[in-house]
Amino acid sequence: MRKKIVPIYFASDKNYLPYLTVAIKSLVDHTSPNNIYKIYILSADLTDYDIPEIRSYITDNILIDVVNVNKKIESIKDKVALRDYYSVSIYFRLFIPTLFPEYNKAIYLDSDVIINRDIADLYSENIGDNYVAAILDETVWSNQDFIFYTKNSLGITEKQYFNSGVLVMNLKKFRDNNIENDFYDWINSKKLATVAPDQDYLNIISKNKVKYLAPGWNKMPMSDIDETKLYLIHYNMFMKPWKYTDIKFDKYFWDTANKTSFYDMLRKQQASYTDEQKRQDNLALENLLKLAVNIAKSKVEAKQVVVNTAPSTSIVVDEMPELVPVKVKKNK
Repeated sequence: MRKKIVPIYFASDKNYLPYLTVAIKSLVDHTSPNNIYKIYILSADLTDYDIPEIRSYITDNILIDVVNVNKKIESIKDKVALRDYYSVSIYFRLFIPTLFPEYNKAIYLDSDVIINRDIADLYSENIGDNYVAAILDETVWSNQDFIFYTKNSLGITEKQYFNSGVLVMNLKKFRDNNIENDFYDWINSKKLATVAPDQDYLNIISKNKVKYLAPGWNKMPMSDIDETKLYLIHYNMFMKPWKYTDIKFDKYFWDTANKTSFYDMLRKQQASYTDEQKRQDNLALENLLKLAVNIAKSKVEAKQVVVNTAPSTSIVVDEMPELVPVKVKKNK
């Protein structure tokens, strides 16, 4: 029987290498010999020589490569004008369709995740003519300020806004609609006002062209879930187990980290995370919420500078949970 090829992409740099290693280890631990997993690490500063531990995971059916995106970044420098507070890494997932024309479909994952199930099951989702398959963003639907922002600035409700840290991407559709260049036009627009440029953009162009998946495929440590349905944990925003001691579902991170050479370093990092750093986390979240509200109250709408969206084919698989406030841990 011919094995199925599963292309998976991460974006990372040297600073994030420990967490990337833990994420890939968790993915590898849940692979099947019936598939071929092609793992690509998109980076501007990592090389194969920097990831000997990750490369040790390579087998006959698990292939891992670092893809240097500096040439790509150089080729678009005249097309985009980065703001001081945007990292160039926001572009990386949008590079995938044009850098890899051999694939019509792929998975993109942030590096702050733990995979508890065969990622091929996620890849097998039939996304039809949608741009992406994705999961509703728990940090948005659990906070009234973010809800206000997405509705008034993006024209998207909390029952539509997805998190772009876990995606099944329809690469062919991205290429056919020239989405990468459209993004450059959008982000350079003088009208642009946005909190999360790449994620907001993907939500706008994908509006009504999303297949929504079960929350267990991108579960943030904010509310309870039947752990038999906890397929992928996303330690999003400030909810990092290597910083805080009481993050929900952190045992999955530490169980996997303990299988890597970074375990002791990560435990020391957690133990040394200061009250001042925690205070700064809280301040950063407060400022982000203020920014979201200020943008939403302004007359500038990000949704006004985007190409026309297509007719609805969205599929929602779960009802919305009761709203709860989003927060980071307070100093003790």
